[in-house]
Amino acid sequence: MDHRYYDWNHLIDSKVRNSLCGDVTNIIHSGQFWHNSPKYQTKVNVFKQPADRWINLKMSFIWSCFAYLEKEVRIKNIQSWSFMTSLKHAEDRETLWHHHNHDQKTKTVSGIYYLHLPDECDVNKCGTEMAPNGIDKDDKFMTEWRTGSWLIYPGSTWHRPGELQSREDRFVVAADLEF
Repeated sequence: MDHRYYDWNHLIDSKVRNSLCGDVTNIIHSGQFWHNSPKYQTKVNVFKQPADRWINLKMSFIWSCFAYLEKEVRIKNIQSWSFMTSLKHAEDRETLWHHHNHDQKTKTVSGIYYLHLPDECDVNKCGTEMAPNGIDKDDKFMTEWRTGSWLIYPGSTWHRPGELQSREDRFVVAADLEF
């Protein structure tokens, strides 16, 4: 299985997405981000934020994972975090390749929720770059940014953020479902 998109704009509209961005900004400004990871990645499990909008986002992720797997699975763990990135805090993209399948005994499905992209950005270059057979292979490809959608894929897939194209912040929420 490769990757699939799940559109949640009917449940999580632009007003809710703006509130989610505000929550992430507040988390970052309070200092709750990792200093040894890509800037600015939250330290907190954002799905545990005390607001209905975060519960809805978490449930949309779970539903998207079940749809991707084409079945319900027993959930072992769910982790989530958010990124606030821009050209103001650009990093070497070559250092950002990673995957989320660190425990070979656990199966993981990963997702990226495209929360906010500045207007001037090219959706074809700002999504997520995937390397399904590893970063040394030539079959890498860029996924399209689709605001309000989850991109779901196997946790073992190597990937990195798309290109930064604006000094305005872009926001994503990332999550793993272990089963």
